[in-house]
Amino acid sequence: MSNQNPQRSNEPPVWLMFSAGGMVSGLAFPVLILILGVLLPFGMISPEGIIAFAHHWFGKLVILALTIFPMWAGLHRVHHGMHDIKVHVPAGGFIFYGLAVLYTIVAIWGVAAI
Repeated sequence: MSNQNPQRSNEPPVWLMFSAGGMVSGLAFPVLILILGVLLPFGMISPEGIIAFAHHWFGKLVILALTIFPMWAGLHRVHHGMHDIKVHVPAGGFIFYGLAVLYTIVAIWGVAAI
């Protein structure tokens, strides 16, 4: 019996962020379209209520979840889509996931400034 130590993959955390982004996009974006695209323009929801929600700690968490997770899902899709069409970007994982990390940092900084 050989004593091989298989190399651990970095894919599980990335797939977690990808799947979270897919779930957030699929479940929350129709609600956002309803609120921001229908109810707000027709005056059924006041902008002050949305601003007050954004200033609350829970609202900030919601904003972060609605922005960060879909970005991870999108960049993961782009990264794997490039492989599917046979365009291999050198260090593509570092580039696309690095952009997702950078966006996460900027989003956290921006939401903390609210």
